[in-house]
Amino acid sequence: MHSAQREAFTREERRAAVWALLIAALIAILAMVVQQWTPPSLGPWGAEQAAASTPGILDAQPVA
Repeated sequence: MHSAQREAFTREERRAAVWALLIAALIAILAMVVQQWTPPSLGPWGAEQAAASTPGILDAQPVA
């Protein structure tokens, strides 16, 4: 005897969930690729400021 069981999700809901997971995975993969292509932002202390010395600041030297 075969009893009819009601499934938790409809076929359309399962299909939508699979599409949502695939799209989320694609976004995550694209974000990782873009992250590899771009260096981290250093804000105001970026590459332009890193080479310039700060005026009025001497290099560290021992006290003695």
